[in-house]
Amino acid sequence: MKPIDLANETNYSSMWQASVPDIAWGTISMFLGIILAYVLIIPFALSGDISLPIATLLCSYLAFASFTVTHDAGHGSIIKMGSALKPLEGVIGWAASIPMLIMPFRIFQKIHDRHHAFTNDPERDPDYIGEPKSWYSLLLSLYYTPFGYHVQSVTKLRHIKTISDTYRSSIVYLLVVYVPLVALSLNGYALEVLCLAIIPIVIAIFFLIMFFDYVPHHPHKSLDRYHNTRIYGGRFLNILILGQNYHLIHHMYPRLPWYKYQEVFLKTLPDLEQNQAPIENAGSVLKEGFMKSPNANKLLHGGQSLHHLLKVSDITRLTADSVAVTFALPEGEILRYQAGQYITVSKWLAGEQQTRCYSLCRAPEGLEQAEGLDRTKVLDKDLVSGIIQIAVKETPDGFVSHYMNQKLKVGDELIVQGPFGDFTYPAEKNHQIDDLVLIAGGSGITPILSILETALQQRKVKNIHLIYAVRDTKSIMFFEHLEQLKTLYAKRLQLNYVINAPDKNMLGKSGRLDDAMLKSLLPMLADSANADFYICGPEGLKNVVVASLESQVIDVDRIHIEQFVANYTLPVGELHKVDIALANGKQHSLSVAANQTVLEVAQAEGVTLPHACGNGTCGSCKFKVESGHVTAIPDSIPGIVALEKAAGYTLACQCRPLSGLSLAENLN
Repeated sequence: MKPIDLANETNYSSMWQASVPDIAWGTISMFLGIILAYVLIIPFALSGDISLPIATLLCSYLAFASFTVTHDAGHGSIIKMGSALKPLEGVIGWAASIPMLIMPFRIFQKIHDRHHAFTNDPERDPDYIGEPKSWYSLLLSLYYTPFGYHVQSVTKLRHIKTISDTYRSSIVYLLVVYVPLVALSLNGYALEVLCLAIIPIVIAIFFLIMFFDYVPHHPHKSLDRYHNTRIYGGRFLNILILGQNYHLIHHMYPRLPWYKYQEVFLKTLPDLEQNQAPIENAGSVLKEGFMKSPNANKLLHGGQSLHHLLKVSDITRLTADSVAVTFALPEGEILRYQAGQYITVSKWLAGEQQTRCYSLCRAPEGLEQAEGLDRTKVLDKDLVSGIIQIAVKETPDGFVSHYMNQKLKVGDELIVQGPFGDFTYPAEKNHQIDDLVLIAGGSGITPILSILETALQQRKVKNIHLIYAVRDTKSIMFFEHLEQLKTLYAKRLQLNYVINAPDKNMLGKSGRLDDAMLKSLLPMLADSANADFYICGPEGLKNVVVASLESQVIDVDRIHIEQFVANYTLPVGELHKVDIALANGKQHSLSVAANQTVLEVAQAEGVTLPHACGNGTCGSCKFKVESGHVTAIPDSIPGIVALEKAAGYTLACQCRPLSGLSLAENLN
């Protein structure tokens, strides 16, 4: 795969801005056409000039088209920000939502933002359908989706003020829609209501959810912006389903009105193809048939990056409080990571998304190529197969570790992203290594095991020393696997356990790993200047080992320590006061450096700001800059257009202050 040209990528990413109209006359024209069509069809149907079956089909398509208008209004795609006509957009959105019968405009708008923020996340994407096991379960999922918006608004999302603020308008909407329908039905027009309102929305929902949710996002596994949605060509189809065959363009640039999707697709086609977006029967390179593009489930950048919903293929109990969890990658895909790196695993627990870091604990490519490996002695199949595996030790009050140890089952799916980390072997420094010393404590064995297998396979190091400190013999993770490696590589691998509790089995050294024990286990240090050290474990162990190595004047470039970095940008330079006025009347004041965003500091300090994706895609954290200066937001960020930035708007997730700021929540 060719390397991505970041300069060109930026150019392509900003091209959509030129296609955003000040006023989306195409959408407004369709809205007026829908009104005119209803005005003509309903009287003709009531008078018998049009048969009710024909009128039903026409009203079904009008309901489908009405949703497209509501959808554009919900994304703020009809009238530019700052225009005196902007309030008209909300009126259009509400009016166009009436034929939907069950989807009030405002609740759709606020919850639909989460679909864009968390596409294909089964627990946060309100439109997630997944892969039903049968046609009837798919049908049930299609029809449940719009009702699911209401369910989520009063259950898992009720604590979000922008959601709870929609309750009143939703009640008014339902009264406005259903009181006349009930009144008409009771006064002899029940059949007409059924044929002109009820049956059309039943038909429209099927096609809406099918072409807005199920088909575009199939197979619903990738969470990457280039791969979580597909494109499938067809000039007639583009007109019939109002651009939703270019649904990927909508997800990448949600501020575009529906009739601009194809235009931007043609502009950005080279970028899409270079990033291996799922494109079917369109474009110049990829010609796979409908819903057959392998790119819809492909790992990113030639297998170097992963952001997927992965199925658990195996769970193995290691100790009483730890398990090894193996994930199945998409068919034919290989994750190209470095030994020692980690992935993140995410799961919705305790009312919020929980994300944890877990080291990959096997060699990136297994041990297939290991010279001298006697396969007749291999009892553990994992020794000769490259797999994606982590090990999780249960901790007190650990939401995720408890779930992984006690509730996770084979076949369950988790969001996995990575690989990450600089604790890698071989290290960037290219120097002679005669002895490789690996020191692990407790669950710190996980990245060390990956490094150990890799070093054994590559055969670049003459001698490998593994020191594994544990509480007791029952706490040794991967014990059988380690013992097997010790047997298979007896000439190169020296394995020593340091066991805190008295070791009745004479398995290793009893006591704590201190300076004296470390020197006794590594007598070669006195004669070797070419030894590299990799250390992973509790802080106490790492401090003891580092102090011991420093006392022996070991070169700092040869000491590698695993340190998981918190997902928070530490401030650099002057802190600027940022005053924030929310629509609910609350006021907040934060101190934010120029290298930080307002949103990340707010989250770190427990201040709740309106937001969804956190990466500039959805635009739901838009604020007006009342005073002060901020770093310019790149044109590639799709959640805010150039006109909005010129009018003084910013996104909290992208806002980096250059001076004191005063921000006011945007309500449009």
